[in-house]
Amino acid sequence: MIRRIKNMAPEEIFTRTVFGFVLIGSTFISWGKWVTFVLGILFLISASQGFCITCVLYKKFLSKNSSSNK
Repeated sequence: MIRRIKNMAPEEIFTRTVFGFVLIGSTFISWGKWVTFVLGILFLISASQGFCITCVLYKKFLSKNSSSNK
């Protein structure tokens, strides 16, 4: 399992971590089922379109290469 994580791109690890924390956090609020519902719809749309908004945000704000090139 660790070997599989090491083979992932950093933005994919970031995306899965964000989704995981949001899903876990939504269990502690009363309207968490709606958060999960909307997140699921957004995930299905992004999967069908082949576009990853969290990957774009990671590359724009958190990537080490983007901040050092500017």
